[in-house]
Amino acid sequence: MNAYPVNLAPLYHRCIFKSASRVDFHEETARELAEHRLRWREGDADTVLYKADLGAIEVYGLRYGAEVEVTPRPSNDFVVVHWGLRGLVEMVCDGQRAILLPGQTSWISPRRSWNMRWQAGSEQLILKVPKSLVSSGRGNESLPSFGMLPARFERQWLALVQMLLSTVTGPTETDGYDEWVGQLERLAVDFLLIGVGGVSSGRHLSERQTASAHEAITCEPQRLPIERLENAISDRLGAQWSINDLADAAGVSPRALQMICQRERAISPTDLLRNMRLDAAHRRLKTSSFVSVTETALELGFGHLGRFSSYYRERFGELPSETCTRRNAKAVSRTPK
Repeated sequence: MNAYPVNLAPLYHRCIFKSASRVDFHEETARELAEHRLRWREGDADTVLYKADLGAIEVYGLRYGAEVEVTPRPSNDFVVVHWGLRGLVEMVCDGQRAILLPGQTSWISPRRSWNMRWQAGSEQLILKVPKSLVSSGRGNESLPSFGMLPARFERQWLALVQMLLSTVTGPTETDGYDEWVGQLERLAVDFLLIGVGGVSSGRHLSERQTASAHEAITCEPQRLPIERLENAISDRLGAQWSINDLADAAGVSPRALQMICQRERAISPTDLLRNMRLDAAHRRLKTSSFVSVTETALELGFGHLGRFSSYYRERFGELPSETCTRRNAKAVSRTPK
């Protein structure tokens, strides 16, 4: 059900509720996770809730199907850790805003307020962690009310999540197993504290660290998908990209990719791909004396030479052959007599 390197089968085998009823699902999620206000927006309800009990930590898989706005009641009892599986979830916690993309991890421990908008089709892996487990962790440190786990910690964090999930199918009746699970839970919490920039002395984040974390929360998530996409295209201009491939490269759903490209570049994803290929072709034909129009077009993913020439003229006001003619004329004019 997801494209990320964690085997979710131990969780997906534990479906506790599935329904097309909005009212019933609201009641079930409120009972399991937290009291909350829920506003259903676009799309049909296609709800499912999975649950795995570990030791102190509870792990959930959650999907609404439709686009929803969720306003949970802040709690002093637990911290919630979200890992994006599908779609986008916009979060606002204590005045700080972030967009959680597939493959990213955030923690939420609001002091005052917490609101989320789930894109239609979004799915999240959720860890409900008792605050007592966090406060007894590494150096008695505490988590800020909201934040995103830095990307460089994601691989190790997902390995810990995989180990936590595997415990539900382990030898649960064996002496000492529960104690081992508890140690693994404390290890996961300690790693999360390391990831958010805590220090072993138990001090809170410095002002500089806090400012950097705030900047990452408010700015980076919004520009990251388009940067991911453009970097991936630049690395493989000649590849045969489908819309699903482009969405995977950006780390979002195809529908979200359409919205992001329109917002950031005012064009569709396929137009962005074509324009990047055309720009690369233009640079090559202007500067390289030993390349042909056909060779350039084929290497950059244009299988139809007539359409390539038409797109090229539309973008640059001349045919590819005319670019080559001007390039050669300049080269001749610079040749010593």
